[in-house]
Amino acid sequence: MSKANSPMKLKNYQEQADSSPQLITTPKKRKSVICAYLWAFPLGLIGLHRFYLGQSLFGLAYLFSGGFFGIGWLYDLMFMPHIVDKVNRRLANPPSTKVYDLADAYMLCLNPGGLCFGLHQFYLGRKGFGTAYCFTWGMFGVGWLLDIFRLPKLVAEANKRAIEIEENPEALKKKQPRTLDDAYVTWVFGFLGTHHFYLGNTYFGFAYLFTLGMGGVGWLIDFFRMPLLVKRANDENPSPEKNLDDAYILTFPLGMLGLQHFYLGRPYWGAAYSLTLGLLFFGFLIDIIRMPYLVREVNEAMREQQKLMTVIVDDNATPSTTSYQAGSLSDIKKVPLNDNTAPIQYPANLYPQPPPMDSNNDGSPPAYFSNC
Repeated sequence: MSKANSPMKLKNYQEQADSSPQLITTPKKRKSVICAYLWAFPLGLIGLHRFYLGQSLFGLAYLFSGGFFGIGWLYDLMFMPHIVDKVNRRLANPPSTKVYDLADAYMLCLNPGGLCFGLHQFYLGRKGFGTAYCFTWGMFGVGWLLDIFRLPKLVAEANKRAIEIEENPEALKKKQPRTLDDAYVTWVFGFLGTHHFYLGNTYFGFAYLFTLGMGGVGWLIDFFRMPLLVKRANDENPSPEKNLDDAYILTFPLGMLGLQHFYLGRPYWGAAYSLTLGLLFFGFLIDIIRMPYLVREVNEAMREQQKLMTVIVDDNATPSTTSYQAGSLSDIKKVPLNDNTAPIQYPANLYPQPPPMDSNNDGSPPAYFSNC
């Protein structure tokens, strides 16, 4: 009996083995010390051995600095076995969390590649800043100089974010808080609106881009109000209300273009100012005086709009089981209606109550007059 069942068991085991998914991992090829030395001499000054070891950023750094002016190249020749062994250990046992090293960050920063191309920013995963450094030579060198002093902070933040992503992959989609030092670094090119784009103020970013920082005035004022701008950008529940300081920035000195009215949600006024140069300049001058009133009026209108009628329908309700409720948008709650015969309730302030339909003394409707 057992002999008869054995072929069947073997067949079942074979089917299970064929149907079960198998994870096949191909080990990465180990790096050779001899090959690394061959790449390093004599072409190590342009970083070919670093490219061979898979360290592309360091290869670029060597390329733009002549192997860190020859010092890094000599160091690599002396400690090549240790460098290759370190690379092979990482290939054999890749770490679950990427660890950023402060010494590596300084090596990428303190060379022409860090100044001109922001290699240290790319190394820390800050691709936006790295791209900005590529086109601005490290924010005219100012951002690069500041990075020399704040690099320990940047490395610590990068390692903290790597740990958060490992513990919760959804953290990758989470908006990163804006920092004051980064905002000041982007302010260097703020006449192009770079700090506003960094803070998420797209409207102001484009306004500064096409007006060179509101004629340079808004750019200079933003230097002093930068802490306030960063605080607003990091607010988890930003208010939709308009700010008086933002309105004045758009009003002076280029208010004749109507940017302040577009900001306040008054597109017709904005278009009129654009076509008439601020209603022949007089409207622009008057706006400087009445701007607090305009901002207050717009904000009050927005508060009134929040008190709209909201339709609250139960998930399983039919159109006959619908009720209406007036209140703030922040107080909206879904109200279940179990009674199918529930009457429709209207907000008291939406429709005026009709006058009482009392009949006349003779029993006739109120609209009927017997003497007509």
